[in-house]
Amino acid sequence: MAEINENFHQDQHSSETLRFGEEITMTQCGYSFQPVLDLELEIDDRVYMYSDDGNLEINLLGGALEDNASIAEINDSLAAELLGNVDRFELIEAGIDAIQGIRGFLNEVYYQDAGEEGIGRAFICSPHINQYFFLLIIASVEYWQNHGQGIFDQLKGKIQFHPQFSANTNRESRPSYTDLTLETFETVEPGEDFLLTIQKGDISMLLAAQADTQTGNVAVTQINAPDGTRLYHYDPGSGEFASQIFNKPLIGDHGEVCVYLPRDNQNPLVPGEYAFSFETGSGAGLDQVQVIIRSGRAVEMQTLDINFWLAVEDVRFYDQDDLGELEKEIIKYLEEKMLPFNLSPGKIEFIHPAMDELEAFTSINLQTDLADCSYMILESITNERALNIGLIHQIYDGDPDKEDTITAISSGSPGMIMAPASPHSCILFEWPAYKDNLAKLADAIIEALILFSGIGTRGTQSQDSGGLHLNHEIAWRICRHPLFYEAD
Repeated sequence: MAEINENFHQDQHSSETLRFGEEITMTQCGYSFQPVLDLELEIDDRVYMYSDDGNLEINLLGGALEDNASIAEINDSLAAELLGNVDRFELIEAGIDAIQGIRGFLNEVYYQDAGEEGIGRAFICSPHINQYFFLLIIASVEYWQNHGQGIFDQLKGKIQFHPQFSANTNRESRPSYTDLTLETFETVEPGEDFLLTIQKGDISMLLAAQADTQTGNVAVTQINAPDGTRLYHYDPGSGEFASQIFNKPLIGDHGEVCVYLPRDNQNPLVPGEYAFSFETGSGAGLDQVQVIIRSGRAVEMQTLDINFWLAVEDVRFYDQDDLGELEKEIIKYLEEKMLPFNLSPGKIEFIHPAMDELEAFTSINLQTDLADCSYMILESITNERALNIGLIHQIYDGDPDKEDTITAISSGSPGMIMAPASPHSCILFEWPAYKDNLAKLADAIIEALILFSGIGTRGTQSQDSGGLHLNHEIAWRICRHPLFYEAD
């Protein structure tokens, strides 16, 4: 890699205002942009803008994001492809940036070619389900210091994203999950009811309604049972709320809201059509609704798998023998909590994030980072029917120096599982608070699991219980969740 001159970091924002042309839509790539009028423009499967003197080059790319693909790896691959003609280059993680409210990874770019040095920025994000966008801008050192960052900032404001690579609509039982039916319904128009058919033998359902952007709120406004009984009503305009089964309005952030039924044993699922109504903050319809329905009987031992995402430094995480002992200890303490209620921990997997992911997510600001961490964990796992737990160094709400201690957080209640992308798919724990007390960690996992599942807890705990704990009533409700499966 090139040795980087320290003055490269002294970027200066240009006061120059660029002239932009009419919007051009890259239909097959999922975005539109306004070209810089003073630059040459070439368009094929990507957008390439450049200056005649060779001082500035801009590349825009977008495309389909395969399930379980890592946008961090795509970033490195595309950068290597586009910079393949220079003598050498280096990418340096520069944290998080955003285009139109869609957050993604930013990298500083430094390169050498024919004895000349240059600077740039690379940005990648996933603006919609199954979709990525990549921006690379590079310039000579002098040009970047005078104009580069200003051009980069202005260009970001001239890019719009469009959903282009939707998941297929289907209803099928996956061979490896014979008790589950997974459905994806595309496009629910504003004011249109979403009807979900529950069949005899179905014991639970988990639903995620997603807007066409990963920003803004989505609210559930109505749920009716098959016999027409109104189970839930919420008017976002007036704040009016009434429900037999929910304690508060169902409002999701980052363009997604989740619903789990049944929440208690007094209101089990019944065969027929459930009707759901939604409202997005933008007033637009839904991009898609993902549903998981579990069928069968939950009378035998029910098992829960766990994925641990290790975004914190600990010597035990890098030694297989130490990890094996850690797994045994966690299982032992979880069994003490779960086995009396016919529940059992199952497979445990430890996942090491890539180095850039480790640096970006070792400390999480709840105001800005929780959803991004959820997306990143989903990209890393292989066992999708598992509780995703991120072990990190610090959780804070806005100010990392505040004395308020947050040792655990669920990204959703309910959260979503088995989705290619969701901002509500994980639980996070501050590892320093639990690393020397795994019994305490087991208690925290149980409490976070109960919250993540979305079951009702009102009236299930004694006043002096000091948090949420398993009991027979909670176990009846949670064992039907699609996270659990019947033990062999």
